[in-house]
Amino acid sequence: MTDDTAALQAQASRLEREGDWPAADAAYAAVFHASVRGGDIASAADAGRGQARIRQQEERWEEAEELAELSLELAERNGLRQAAARAVNTCAAIRYFQRQYEPARTLFEAALERALDVGDDALIGWACLNLGVVANIRGDLREARTRYLEGIGSFVRSGDKQNAALVYNNLGMVCADLNEWLEAQVCFERAIEIAGRMSGNPLLARMYANRAEPLLRLRKVREARESLDRAEQLALRVGAHGALSDVARFRGMVSRAEGALGDAEAHLSRAIEIARDAELELEEAEALREMGDLQRLRGREHEARTSLERARELFTRIGADRDAERVAEMLWEDEPVAA
Repeated sequence: MTDDTAALQAQASRLEREGDWPAADAAYAAVFHASVRGGDIASAADAGRGQARIRQQEERWEEAEELAELSLELAERNGLRQAAARAVNTCAAIRYFQRQYEPARTLFEAALERALDVGDDALIGWACLNLGVVANIRGDLREARTRYLEGIGSFVRSGDKQNAALVYNNLGMVCADLNEWLEAQVCFERAIEIAGRMSGNPLLARMYANRAEPLLRLRKVREARESLDRAEQLALRVGAHGALSDVARFRGMVSRAEGALGDAEAHLSRAIEIARDAELELEEAEALREMGDLQRLRGREHEARTSLERARELFTRIGADRDAERVAEMLWEDEPVAA
């Protein structure tokens, strides 16, 4: 790669991180053409993947798939095994973001196998993280836990602390779903410890919010409130609407545990409003599930069913089948049984 092409590549990567999709796309295109002219096929394949990621962000799915497959073909024809492995992972990610979870899982497994063959620890970590996310969506929590643990090891080996923190956070959420509260607390605290060393990490607010639930379940109410206060401060600073919705939802859970049901409902209403305004379907569904359960506790069955049915609809729409099934079970609990 020439100095000029390397500068263009660095510019494209920076623009992608900043979310300037048109400028990043143009820069990756310039890298691609310069690399092809110079016979640098590895750089051309990398640039093709970059363009595919941009098209994915813009939901231009067919173009994203064509560019990822072009990158894969260039890599395979020229014996570039690492570039080919990464192109397969990009193909998988495009399927994942279209909520085609089974094809995505197959491709992520193929990417992992290729990454293991070439010893690409960074890609091993990404493939394991992605397989863990897909397993979690499908409701296979034990598989998700195994994949996340594998991902943490790979990111630690590659020195990628930010993604190691991300996977610790995901592992904590799986442990919470398994009601393994002490393990969940430890995972969230490890995620916070790692992420806290990196200034401006937008995930830190969500990590503090997530830590509140195991603290609450372990009856550490004061610590749960402190964690939520910290989460809210960070979320307001960076405009993290998802974390703000989670904070309000968890505050509702704390109030409910203390018997302040009116306060709990107010917090949950705020969580729903934040998520709805920001068009965050997962956060809205989670808050609606809590709201429905609380409304049922307060004897307002019709309102509870409305909230739960909407939560199930949202979970189903985003492909969170396990969560949709759990909500369905809540709805069936009070169904009349035929004599």
